[in-house]
Amino acid sequence: MYSWIAGRAVRALIGRLNAGDVPALMRAYADDALLVFPGNSSFAGEMRGKREIEAWLERFVSLGPSLVVHDVAVAGAPWNLRVLFRFSDRIPIPDGGEYRNEGMEYLRIHFGKCREQFVYLDTQKVADLDTRLKAAA
Repeated sequence: MYSWIAGRAVRALIGRLNAGDVPALMRAYADDALLVFPGNSSFAGEMRGKREIEAWLERFVSLGPSLVVHDVAVAGAPWNLRVLFRFSDRIPIPDGGEYRNEGMEYLRIHFGKCREQFVYLDTQKVADLDTRLKAAA
């Protein structure tokens, strides 16, 4: 049952991300949360704590992303969940094109707050997005 509830919560949070509602997203993070985004792009890094995560999210939502959640899997006790979800992502690019990617995220949620978030996706596509955004600026 809580797998269904967690799936609805993930989809609701991704809806807030698509709407650019960073304050709503930030309420889901623990004060000492960790967000890991891989690769060699300006998006890559380890963001630690709410301030760094919020700055990263503000930049990301400013691009107008559109994420779609396809599958959600949950394991663990309700107070110590591990959540995995598969997504697809689109971002319009000012040069008239569009960035598209697919990936998965792993979340560790402790007593209702996200403590760790790891993003897994095609990092070369993200690096290409960086190049296209710089060229369009």
